[in-house]
Amino acid sequence: MTLYAYCKPGGVGELKRVPLTNAVQRRVKQVFLDQEARLKNARPNETDFDGDWKPDEDELLVLDNSDEVTDVVNAAIGNAVALPRINTTNFENEQIKALITCEGAAGAERLLIQRFTGQQLLRRKRAYLLDGNNFRELDEAAFTLGSSITCIVEDGELKFDSYHNLRAIFDVVDFYEEATDADIDTIAAHASINIPDVDGFKDDATQTIRKLVHKVMNSGVLDAHTSQEIHDRAADTGLTIDLINGVLQVPDDKALARQFFRFLDDSLYEAALSGQRYVTNSKRAI
Repeated sequence: MTLYAYCKPGGVGELKRVPLTNAVQRRVKQVFLDQEARLKNARPNETDFDGDWKPDEDELLVLDNSDEVTDVVNAAIGNAVALPRINTTNFENEQIKALITCEGAAGAERLLIQRFTGQQLLRRKRAYLLDGNNFRELDEAAFTLGSSITCIVEDGELKFDSYHNLRAIFDVVDFYEEATDADIDTIAAHASINIPDVDGFKDDATQTIRKLVHKVMNSGVLDAHTSQEIHDRAADTGLTIDLINGVLQVPDDKALARQFFRFLDDSLYEAALSGQRYVTNSKRAI
């Protein structure tokens, strides 16, 4: 078993070997395997990640490997000896994002990955070790393992339970791509809607609004439904959208504009019993 450190100095990923004694290798291997078993036992149901919702307590999110993850896999299942060793004399500046082990037989390898944070560097905590009958201050490079697995890579897929922890390791920002100014110009030119002040809309558009605009553009909802239909369906949920000469008017108010695009994104709904309107991060079909 080889313990790898995934380092990202300057944002560029590189896999390095972490030298361990044989006895420590066996213990580290078992720690990772135990954490993998706990994760899979607690979350036996795998479900595709669509970027819009958090998993239920028994669910494990699944995502196809990105190019970055594939590169890490290829490096880990290749010749470990050919990889550079971690710089033990400058350990704190290696920009480690994850600790990784590779398990399984050849051709069926899987990576077990822990997120690594600065809090795991013991020297920063001024750790003290027992030396004989006295404690001394730790002045060597030292670190602790994480308490849980962040993700598992197997069969060309990335399996995880927390997007927040995952994105601290890998670049998965594509799931939350934002509309550019050019995208806003494109949607503003659509015959079904009118943005009264396009330049002002761009200036005021928050990250959330730009993400919603991007998703609405890619969903094709404005082509699949008429303006009148969208207007009427919105009214059914208690949302007022102005319709002038058959064209939907995007509100000038930032909060109302956000509600407008949430509705088009199917993330605004009205509860059947209470009539209360909600914003939902989950759009899983029942």
